[in-house]
Amino acid sequence: MALAFAALLTGCPRQALFVVLPSEDGGAGAISVEDGKTVTTLDQPYAAAESRAGSSGPVEESRGNIGVIFRGAMAARPVLPRHFRLYFILGSNELTPESVVAYRGVFDDIKKRPVYEIEVVGHTDTLGDFRTNQALSLARSAAIRDRLVRDGIASGAISIAGRGKRDLIVPTGDRIAEPLNRCVVVTVR
Repeated sequence: MALAFAALLTGCPRQALFVVLPSEDGGAGAISVEDGKTVTTLDQPYAAAESRAGSSGPVEESRGNIGVIFRGAMAARPVLPRHFRLYFILGSNELTPESVVAYRGVFDDIKKRPVYEIEVVGHTDTLGDFRTNQALSLARSAAIRDRLVRDGIASGAISIAGRGKRDLIVPTGDRIAEPLNRCVVVTVR
């Protein structure tokens, strides 16, 4: 999601500067700058427009200059939420070998945040009955919570839930072994 900033610059003929910053994936949203006579659309990363003496128009600003002008505002941007999927061995709350490695990315993301909230939601495939799958999905969530707590994450910042086979990641019929449904979705915000 692109951010647009306006800076009032005192003592300078420029009255306002608008800049579209890129999202984490490099894309940009769009804003329109209007002065009553003209409309300037900014829809590319680092596109800029300024207001001077009652009119506005596009301007070229270097990334370095943008970084200096908006240093405080950019430092105040919140870290965006991230979603991770960790997968489990059939019928258990034991992570697959690949997810043991992927867990480190979850932990590293949490540690980068000065304040965090974590939601762990467990899922299953449709092999078991409703009650068994519900219990297993909750056990998977609890296993990840317990692992995070053992690694130093505050337990009060972690909520868990089990969805069993109610919210399938990959829709299937009943009694279908689907490895992508045997997971937890970890949301870090």
